[in-house]
Amino acid sequence: MSGICKQVLRSLKAGAVNSLVIGIIINSLNVRTFDATRTRFNNGERAVWTFTLRDSEEDFINVTVWGTVEFVKKLVTTFHIGTVVEVINAKIIARQAEDRDEMFVPLVSIPFKLIVNEGIALIQKHDAPTQHIYEKLLTIPTRSVKSLQTLKFLLQQIDNLCDQYVDILIVITFVSGERNIVTRDGRKLKCRNFEATDGSSDSPIVFILWETEWVERAASWQPKYTVLFLSDARIIFDKFKKKTVIIRRTLIMENPNIPEAELVRKAVDHYSRDIVSTDSFAVPNPDTIVTVMTIEEISERLNQGTIVEEGRLQFATILKAIVTDMNVDNTTSGLISTRCALCKRAVIENRDSCMNLDCPCGNGTRAPFNATTINVKVNLKDDTGYLIGCRLSGEGAECAFSCTAAEFQAMTVAERADLKWKYILEKCDVRLHILGPTSLFPRALYNILSIRPITEGNMEQNQPDESHNI
Repeated sequence: MSGICKQVLRSLKAGAVNSLVIGIIINSLNVRTFDATRTRFNNGERAVWTFTLRDSEEDFINVTVWGTVEFVKKLVTTFHIGTVVEVINAKIIARQAEDRDEMFVPLVSIPFKLIVNEGIALIQKHDAPTQHIYEKLLTIPTRSVKSLQTLKFLLQQIDNLCDQYVDILIVITFVSGERNIVTRDGRKLKCRNFEATDGSSDSPIVFILWETEWVERAASWQPKYTVLFLSDARIIFDKFKKKTVIIRRTLIMENPNIPEAELVRKAVDHYSRDIVSTDSFAVPNPDTIVTVMTIEEISERLNQGTIVEEGRLQFATILKAIVTDMNVDNTTSGLISTRCALCKRAVIENRDSCMNLDCPCGNGTRAPFNATTINVKVNLKDDTGYLIGCRLSGEGAECAFSCTAAEFQAMTVAERADLKWKYILEKCDVRLHILGPTSLFPRALYNILSIRPITEGNMEQNQPDESHNI
């Protein structure tokens, strides 16, 4: 590594060459791809990835990687938030206030940005005794607690703060499952909703994550425990919901090492163990469910609920029950549903696309782009009663049957019938999301988020925590 000079971020100078900087990745944005045939590269599709690097409590910088799709995606799958890396021979460029790209990356302390070009610069993992020095930076906020605003203040000043950026300290109250969506231009994205509060407002605030790295990390967030320090969260307003948005500029610190974090946790001590979103369309993450109920207790909970015009009683629970039937070998329609991936309208049988003339697929301006879903009805019983017609669909069904919807659709009736014998008459760990009746929908819905047989190997893991029982 002849000629390479190790530097700390605060010592960088624009145009300097042969630099080596070490730091921990504290943020990672989605990879973007673009057609380079009309650029100076003239070699098809290329990709760009931006992450934020930190080497001290005060100093952090944005690093942008350019290269072939294969090169960039390999780096993204190798280096994650929390990885300590060495960035070697990156191009050092001064940040410009008028640069539009600065609006879509975190606001950093260093007046420069690092550019890593394939074949010129290098990123590698830093394995050294000093690694722990950088790792502790992952829980130190990038802003002072003096900059924090309460959610109560934000809601009271929502009109004045619209489109402004704020710093907030919140505790998670609900984490939804991961969703895969397709944009109108055909891009596939992951997203995840979560709700959080700081104890200053009567109800939690809805957030949505769009960056894949954070979507995946959020799967391990624990309601009532995980605290987030959000820097530069954006306030937006629509006539339906007041909400705070996590954008590409937002920096997230998980469980910050500050006294205020414990105060925020204590603010939600009165919340129930399994908190379900106030949004009827948000699906809980099954891994965060801890409450165990019997069918009788589920029925009592539903019977105690009041049918309302708006809103809906909903809760999540673990049910230990025997599967008495699954209609996977049903020959009637409904076991497989197909929708347009762009407009989400149903695709009629024997049709290639939706019939929505406002949709590019429906009006023929682009090729059909459909999504197929498995929809299975499951009957359950335990010592206290029966649940008939529970819905197992989407990713939960694909996981249960270890196949994609397309593979399931291609199976014969006999092959599908074989799938259910893994579950029939077996006692299973069933994670349920239950929606109570309303004036418009008089029946309760039992949505199975995950299901797996209880075997000797996972018996201990599936034992209920008595302190969590209702």
